Amino acid sequence: MALTVNDLYVFTQKLIRKNQSGSLTSTEFNTFWNDAQRAYMGDLLGRFQLHSNGKLGMNTGLMLNETILTKLAPFTKTSTLNISGGSVSKPTGLLYRLALRIDDFDVVFVNHGQISEVKKSVIDAPSVADNKYYAYEIESTYKFLPTTVTTAEINYIGDVTDIVWGYTLDGNGRQVYSSGASTQSKWDDISNMEITKRMLQNIGLSLKDRDFQNFGSQTIITGD
Repeated sequence: MALTVNDLYVFTQKLIRKNQSGSLTSTEFNTFWNDAQRAYMGDLLGRFQLHSNGKLGMNTGLMLNETILTKLAPFTKTSTLNISGGSVSKPTGLLYRLALRIDDFDVVFVNHGQISEVKKSVIDAPSVADNKYYAYEIESTYKFLPTTVTTAEINYIGDVTDIVWGYTLDGNGRQVYSSGASTQSKWDDISNMEITKRMLQNIGLSLKDRDFQNFGSQTIITGD
């Protein structure tokens, strides 16, 4: 069964009590878990260094294999860019560009030192008639060549959605989990467990895979 934000919070609370490490409020849980999922996303997308500076994941270097692309599927988006004067803002929340096309032809990205060379090219100059499209980046903007293009389609990895353990208050003023007031994780269960593991490590707790197994068995048997 899919792990809910409540499953993850209950597991975290039980492990903290087991280790006699105090408690973790729902607000703290939301904050720590969201920090951990952003770090996890960063590792999946790839960081160009070895295991250093706190990097916990694989050294992918943005080599997105099928396993990683499957994990990132909930965050993969498509958007139409409306270009004006050869310029358009990047989609909000864009983390990594997968593809950019105009009329089903790939847009070639160039660095700033190549712009003049591309414009003056005799063979591959920017051209709508020849379906030769180029782009470069300036901060949060894409610049296109030729500047007369009006639309483009982009596929990209978007930012994660912050989870929220939502609640209502009972007659004694205690927080009671509310699925309707909550925002669930979009990750698969294996990723949810990895993110929770990272969060617990960040707050100074260690755990074993058997802790997850025991919790999963208890949840199936008792329903809580």
